[in-house]
Amino acid sequence: MSCGRDTKPPSPQPSPVPRFLLPTMFPCGGSSVEVVSRLMKRLEEAKGLVPDPEGASSRDVPTKFDEIKEKMERLREVLWKFKGKEETAMDKLAHVFRHVDELVRLARSETESQLQQFNSKLDEIVKNIDFKIADLEAKPMDSSGEQDSNAEEEEEDFPLERQIQESPAWAHLVLVVDSFETQLKLCLFCLTVFPANAVLKKRLLIHWWMGEGIAKSSEDGKKCFDQLVSKGLIITIKKKHCDKVHYFRIQSWIRRLLITVAKSNGFLNFDQDGRPSNDYSWSRRACLPLKQNPIRDDAEHRLLTVYNVSERHVDFEPTWLVNKCEMTTMQLGRWQDSDQKHRIEVKNDEFLKGLHNCKSLRYMSLRGVWRVETLPDSIGKLTKLVVLDLRACHNLEKLPKAIGSAKKLQYLDVSECFRLDKMPKSIACLSDLEVLKGFFLMSDPSDKHVCHLHDLAKLTKLRKLSINIGSWIAEKELENVGELKKLTTLVITWSVFRKKEGDADSTRGAEKPSQEQEQQQSDDTATEDLPRKSKQSSDADDDEDEHEDTDTTEKPQLPHPREQKPSTSDVPRRHKNSDPRGKEVSSGTDATTKKKVQPIYDHEANPTTDRLASLAKSPTKSETSKTAEARRLNPTLVTLPPAIEKLDLWCFTEEEFPQWISPSKLPNLKKLYLRGGMLHSLGEDQKWTVEALRLRFLHYLDHPWEKLTTSFPCLQVVETSDCEKLSSWPCNKEGLWFNPRTAEKNAEDEAKIGSSSI
Repeated sequence: MSCGRDTKPPSPQPSPVPRFLLPTMFPCGGSSVEVVSRLMKRLEEAKGLVPDPEGASSRDVPTKFDEIKEKMERLREVLWKFKGKEETAMDKLAHVFRHVDELVRLARSETESQLQQFNSKLDEIVKNIDFKIADLEAKPMDSSGEQDSNAEEEEEDFPLERQIQESPAWAHLVLVVDSFETQLKLCLFCLTVFPANAVLKKRLLIHWWMGEGIAKSSEDGKKCFDQLVSKGLIITIKKKHCDKVHYFRIQSWIRRLLITVAKSNGFLNFDQDGRPSNDYSWSRRACLPLKQNPIRDDAEHRLLTVYNVSERHVDFEPTWLVNKCEMTTMQLGRWQDSDQKHRIEVKNDEFLKGLHNCKSLRYMSLRGVWRVETLPDSIGKLTKLVVLDLRACHNLEKLPKAIGSAKKLQYLDVSECFRLDKMPKSIACLSDLEVLKGFFLMSDPSDKHVCHLHDLAKLTKLRKLSINIGSWIAEKELENVGELKKLTTLVITWSVFRKKEGDADSTRGAEKPSQEQEQQQSDDTATEDLPRKSKQSSDADDDEDEHEDTDTTEKPQLPHPREQKPSTSDVPRRHKNSDPRGKEVSSGTDATTKKKVQPIYDHEANPTTDRLASLAKSPTKSETSKTAEARRLNPTLVTLPPAIEKLDLWCFTEEEFPQWISPSKLPNLKKLYLRGGMLHSLGEDQKWTVEALRLRFLHYLDHPWEKLTTSFPCLQVVETSDCEKLSSWPCNKEGLWFNPRTAEKNAEDEAKIGSSSI
C-alpha cells in the first residue's frame, strides 16, 4: 500500500483514502514482521495521546489497545514462522496503519468530542487485525492454488538471503531503492517480472524501457543499464571473447527487495510467492494469461504493458486488442535467449486483426511465436512503433507493404523467418531504422517489386545490418553495400553452395545426373559445410553474439526448426527445386508439351522443348558464358563501408579469403568473425587492426600461427572451435587465446565482481 501513483487498495473501497491519511512509513517497511513491529510502536504513540475524560466508555479505550497489542504479538510470532501468507497480512496491515494514523490525528486535535470516533477507529483496528491467524499457519500456496510442499526447503537453500530480508537493514535498503529517481526505479521494477537468477539479455530490457517511454532511445537505455551495474543491483555476465556486457542476472534477495518497492508504487501485482500477477485491475501492467473481467471498468483501456513470462500456448480472442488503445508494450514472444526450448504457439494470427486499435504501441515482440503467417496491413497505422521483433516466426511468409508507413521504426528483426522469400520495397521508407536483421536477398537485382541492397542507401541512420543471400543472382547486390555509409556492423550469411570446378555435374560435356540424383546431391552437398544452427545472421545488434551458447560439438547444417525435419512445406522456398548455383529450376514436365524439362545450367543455353523454338539461333557458348558472368558477383566492384567495426561472415563459399575484404579499406575494423564455409586460408600478409578474431566450423582452414600474429599485430583475443587444422595454435582447452595484457585485465575485472553495492 503506498502513497505513490497507481496505488492498489487491498479491496474496492467506497471512497478513496486521502493522501494525507496514508502512513509515511508503510510504503518503505520491509517484511511483514518489521511492519508489525513498527505498527506496535505507532499504536503506543496513539495510546499516549489519548485524552482521559470521565465515563465508562473512556475506560474501554485502554482495554482495546491492550487487546490489539496482544493480537499483534501473536501475529508477529506466526509471521516469523510462516512467510507464505505475507501478501494477505500486508493488505490487512495497510488498513490498520490507516486507522492508526487517523487515531493519532484525532488525538492530537485534543477534542473530547472525537471520543466516539476514537472508539470506532479502535473497533476497525480490532476487526482488521482479528483475521484468521490459523490461515497463516497453513502451508503457502503457489499461484495455481496448490500447496507448495517445497517452500520451506527452498527457503533453507538460501539462509543468507533470508537473514538479509529479516534483518533491520532490510527497511533501510527499501528506503534506499525507493529514493532513487523515477526513471531508475521504473527500470528496476521491470526486472521483477523475470525469475530470480535467470540470465537476461540487456537489449531485451532496453527495448521494454523504450516501449514504455522509460528510456527515450537505446543510448539512453544503455546509460540506465550502466547505472544499475554501478550500484551493484545486477550481476553482469561477460563472454570471454568480448569486453562488452550483453547479459546479466539479478539475485533473488534483490528481486524480493524490488518487489517490495514495486508493489508499494503500484507498478505491478504479485502473488504471495513473488510471481507477477495477471490481475491488472489496479496496475497498468500484467503478465499472461490475462485475468478475465478485471474489477475496474477502465482496466482494459488503461493497460500499458502485456508480458509473456512463461506461457507456451497463447489463445487470444480476435477482439482482444479492441480496447488496448493505451498499450505501449506487447511482449507475446519469448524472452529467453535460447530458441527451440521455448517455442510459443498461438491458435492462428486472427488476434492481430485488431492491431489498428493499438495506436500507442511502441514495442511489439512475436519472437519465436508459431502459426503467425502474416501481419495485417494495419501495422502501418502504428505510427509510434519503435521496435518490431519477429525473429524465429517460422510460419511468417511475407511482410505487408504497409510496414513502410511505420515511420518511427528503429529496430526490425526478421531473422530465422525461413519462409520469407523477399523484402517489401517499402522497407526503404523507414527513415529512422537503425538496426535491420535478416534482410533477405533472393530476387534478381532487376526486380523492381522487392527491396534491394542499394535501396537501403536511403536509410541514413542504419548502423547494423545482417544479410542472408539466397541465390547467386542476388549475391551480385553486394556490389552496392558500400553505399551504406553509416554501417558499423555487417553480418552476411550465404544460404547457397558453390560447386567446385571439375565436378561431374558442373563440367560441360560430362554426363548429366538425373533430376532426382541432382536434387539429392545438391541437398547433401549443400548441407555438408553450412552451419547446422545458422540463425540467418541474427546477431547484428549491439555487437551482441546471438550464437554464443551454440553447442560447438555439433556440426552445422542448413537452418530449419530443430523439432521438425525439413519437408517440402518447412524448408525455405529458396531451397526447393533450386539449382546448386541458386537459380530457380522448373523441374518436372512442361504443361503444354508434356515433355520433361531439364534443369538449367549457367554454362549452357536454355533447353527448349518446342520444335519451332529449336530452329531459332541458340546463343553460343561464349555468349552464354558472358551473360552468366555479368549476372554474378564481381569481387573487384565490392567496397565495404569504411566505418565498419564488426564483420561477421557465415558459410562463405570460396576457398580463398575474399578479395573485397582489405584492411586498407577497413581502418576501423575491430572484430572479424568467420563461421562455416570453405576457407583454406586468411589471405596474404596484410596489416589488420582487428582485435578480436573468432573462427568456428572452418574444417579446411590451415593457417600458421606465426603468419597470423604478423598479419594481425593488434589481436587481443582469438577463439577457435571445430577448426581441426588449427590445433597447433596456442589456445586453451576452451579454444581461447588472450594477449597477455588482456589476460591480466580480465583477471582484475573478475576480482572486482561482487565488490560494488547499493
